[in-house]
Amino acid sequence: MTHLLGRRPAVASAVTALAAVLSSSAPAAAAPPQLPQLLPGDAVASSVVADRSRWIVAARPGAESRAIARRLGARSIGGSAWVVPATRARGLAKAFERAGVLTYSEPDRLSRRRQAVGADPLSPQARWRDVVADPGLAPPPVTPTSPLLALIDSRLDETHPEIGGSAISTLGSQPLSDSHGTATATVAAAPVNGVGMVGVWPGMRALNLPVPTQIRCSDSSSNINRAVQAGAAVINMSYGSASACFAEYEQLQRATRAGVTLVAAAGNELAAGNPLEFPASLPHVLTVAAVGQDLKATYFSNANAAVDLSAPGEGIVTAVPPGFDRDRTADGYEALDGTSFSAPMVSAAAAWVRAARPDLTPDQVAQVVRLGARDVGRRGWEPSTGFGVLSVEGALARKAPPEDPGEPNDDIVWVDGRAFGKPAARLWQGRGVARRFGLLDRFEDPVDVFRVRLPARSRTLITVRPRGGDPDLAVVPGTTKRLYRSRLLARSRRSGDRTETVTVPNRSGRARNVYVATYVHSGGPSLDAAYDLIIRRAPR
Repeated sequence: MTHLLGRRPAVASAVTALAAVLSSSAPAAAAPPQLPQLLPGDAVASSVVADRSRWIVAARPGAESRAIARRLGARSIGGSAWVVPATRARGLAKAFERAGVLTYSEPDRLSRRRQAVGADPLSPQARWRDVVADPGLAPPPVTPTSPLLALIDSRLDETHPEIGGSAISTLGSQPLSDSHGTATATVAAAPVNGVGMVGVWPGMRALNLPVPTQIRCSDSSSNINRAVQAGAAVINMSYGSASACFAEYEQLQRATRAGVTLVAAAGNELAAGNPLEFPASLPHVLTVAAVGQDLKATYFSNANAAVDLSAPGEGIVTAVPPGFDRDRTADGYEALDGTSFSAPMVSAAAAWVRAARPDLTPDQVAQVVRLGARDVGRRGWEPSTGFGVLSVEGALARKAPPEDPGEPNDDIVWVDGRAFGKPAARLWQGRGVARRFGLLDRFEDPVDVFRVRLPARSRTLITVRPRGGDPDLAVVPGTTKRLYRSRLLARSRRSGDRTETVTVPNRSGRARNVYVATYVHSGGPSLDAAYDLIIRRAPR
């Protein structure tokens, strides 16, 4: 998932040294999260803010790993990951390792919601919706098959006038504990009912998946999985942490594979170090910053190279449970600040676009939503507002970029069968010519990895022709487990828009498997690239 083209690194914090196996100086974000091998008592694990009573251990999907996990009392959170009491984590990891199926283990990281301080009360007729969707623009009719928006959040107030009798439902048993879930859901979906407020897509199908006040990695991961199983077209995540969590990343990759559009709040920590936040900074996630009523970046919204676009996030009048209404009116509405409320605007818009333009792939939907944003501030992309402020009209009118098939393929684990149970199809097996269009972005889609089979006693010609930006090319052995710790068979990293070409010999009498990887050139000015990959036998 990326955009055509022109994202340039604009903040020093986003550009540091990269794993040298592919290039010598690219953003660290160019390397997607790596498989952690952390267990209770490890020094690195102790630095992560987490629920110390629980651990996450993952194994290659299959009957054997399920049997081991159940025997040791682990609970599945979807995909390959299991939650287990910390006292049993080492035993489970060792059992998986003995069976040859262990993939990763990590602490159960904690996240926080993306709500800033409450703003002054405003009229329920506040015009934030007019900023993102023209009042004269008719939304699609809501039917039982309309795209479903899943919001992973605190439990919403089902008795609120904006929710009772609407198409907003809840799946889960958490108690009503705060206003956050009610507020985010109604920003997206509050119906036209003659009272209060109206959401971005009024009356849209929305599903609230409640999580505890302290959101653990396993809570996020299991609810992403539940959202996919419930048929969500879009998932909204108005929470985050400065620590990455691989189980959450795995579930987001699975959601991407299932065709879900992913949206997350950028975070409200600009004055607290402006950290990269997760899941917002993970690949294939639309990251949403906040602007004020003047359409300028707010004082709190994180600003970095992960930001895709922005939406109003200051003084957002939205519904809250009367018992949690802090503006002393107890009328069930409050003006709130935070990227938490910017994100569901984008999520609702993405669902609207999916309904209005069903011919687009989920990746293309994400593309037109961000590239159709209204430019504000400096021309083009910038770290504080991304490509600009959300515009439903712009997204509906934006020409879709070419389809980028094969995602997710950001590292070997996503194509070799360890994560999904079945390897991705080989792009080329030694006959004819294979062609594949691809898009890259150091944050959204950092690497494309393809399985290729080299014929016995042959020479294979692999070419990358840039369509934009500066893509590079590498080839590693088929026995490689981690792309960023691999031995190179071949590499081409010419600067600029020059074609990258390598010839890979196979002198053996047997066919040989390799991985072909493309990525953004480390020395170039752009964060993204588009290319054509061509594989054929080299001329004799």
